[in-house]
Amino acid sequence: MRRTLVFALCLAPVFARAQDAKPSSEERIKALEERLNKLEGAPAKTSLSAFNPAIGLSIDMSLVDANDKADFNFRAAELNVEAPIDPYLKGWAVITASNQNPAVDAEEATLETTSLPYNLTVRGGRLFAAFGRMAHFHDHELPVIDRPSSLNSYVGGETRADGLEVSYLLPSDLFVNLTAGAYDKMGAANARQDPASARAFDEFTYLARASTYKDIGDDHSVELGLDTAWTPFRTVTENTAVTGNPIASTFHQNTWRTLSGLDFTYRYQPTSGGIYKGVIWGTEVLHNDEGRFDRNTNRSTQRVQSFAGYSYVQVKMGLHWRPGIIIDLTEDQDIAHRLTSTYSAFLTYDVTEFQRLRLAYSEALVNVAGTPRTRTIGLQWTGILGHHVHGFRDR
Repeated sequence: MRRTLVFALCLAPVFARAQDAKPSSEERIKALEERLNKLEGAPAKTSLSAFNPAIGLSIDMSLVDANDKADFNFRAAELNVEAPIDPYLKGWAVITASNQNPAVDAEEATLETTSLPYNLTVRGGRLFAAFGRMAHFHDHELPVIDRPSSLNSYVGGETRADGLEVSYLLPSDLFVNLTAGAYDKMGAANARQDPASARAFDEFTYLARASTYKDIGDDHSVELGLDTAWTPFRTVTENTAVTGNPIASTFHQNTWRTLSGLDFTYRYQPTSGGIYKGVIWGTEVLHNDEGRFDRNTNRSTQRVQSFAGYSYVQVKMGLHWRPGIIIDLTEDQDIAHRLTSTYSAFLTYDVTEFQRLRLAYSEALVNVAGTPRTRTIGLQWTGILGHHVHGFRDR
């Protein structure tokens, strides 16, 4: 007992000092406030690239043999930059370098609103007009190596345009989107207008499109689009160097053009197969009504109505393989009964989600006696660096 008492008396100063050292509640709160002030005043730790846009690059090339004549084609190196600008606007640009003229070009440079009322969206700048379906895909996004002849001939390749679009999403259970646009012209290879030249508003191209989407059960869906692009007038001056006339004639009346289209897409996407199995069937029909001009003299000839279109099927057979076929029928815009038919088969192998190989074979024939067939076999190789996305194409 005596030993216990002596031990307790020896430890008493230690316990006393411990009690004295324990901070009060006020002291603890004050210390926390000082730490918080230091944290709020310190500079935020951010990455140097935190405000940089998303950047990606696609490299696309092909080796093509047409009737035993081969060509290695550097199709494009396509750089895209995209980012939100503020809470109300986003923007993107696509710069392409290729073996075409010009070698380096801005394919897209677009601003798009993100928070307008009444389900409205406005896009402006250099954009791909919302005409049809496959015509506003970049070349490396296509399910085949070459763009269908109907789109090259009637649209002018991609629907690139400088102008403005307004879209309205109907407030209904069924998805219905309405789009109206005004552009200097539509079509990257469309030579009817010079985009660098000023003109009256009645020589612009005006677009109206309605599109809808519907899920049919868990595994099936359909998309349907209807559109028309109207150019009221076009001014064409006679080429006197060819005609030899001393005074050039100018043609303006009865030069209007209407290009109308109907596109349909069906998808079978089994819920048990994920995104790597299924079937895609796409069809598009075009009708062109236009006053035509002689390509050499630029003199007015006649008004011609012609039709064109394509239909393709692609099967997704798992993570890598995607075989398919496509048929394209294109009437000549100057001679409507002259028809070019192209039949193609293609096999796509997705090495990874960033690298793709594609093998394709096609035959093209014209319904004119004595015209030889064109047989083409091609191998395409595409690689993606970084963030390179043009929307959700392959749903």
